[in-house]
Amino acid sequence: MSTTPDQVRETINQYVQAWATGDKALLLSIFAEDASWEDPVGTPAFIGHEGIEQFWNFAYPKEEGRSLTPVPHQIIACGNEGILRFTMQVRVPAENKGLDLLVTDHFEINDAGKIQRARAFWDESCVSCPDSMEMFVPDMSAAHG
Repeated sequence: MSTTPDQVRETINQYVQAWATGDKALLLSIFAEDASWEDPVGTPAFIGHEGIEQFWNFAYPKEEGRSLTPVPHQIIACGNEGILRFTMQVRVPAENKGLDLLVTDHFEINDAGKIQRARAFWDESCVSCPDSMEMFVPDMSAAHG
């Protein structure tokens, strides 16, 4: 049974919901056990649920009070693949710091409706600082431990 564009859209919507609500269990549930995730493309992939959880824990450190709000702009679904264009709004209110990151994610969805491969496309041209805030600069090298 092959994955339909509607199933791809549903999986991408669950991905957005997981980030919007801080639901790590939901995020892990939509990735295949052996999935790979490059974020950004060109860096080592996070592999399997362990790797994906490592990335989540980097993005959502409990001690910083950081919030992440995805603002979707477009979802495109073709066959078993999809594109999500969105802005990830990162905020650290206690430090009045923020970051808006324009991301284009590419997903390949397997026959079970799970993300098999995710690739996030963004570079320095995709980064902006929200008005009246200082720029938040994450240490991306820490994402890989």
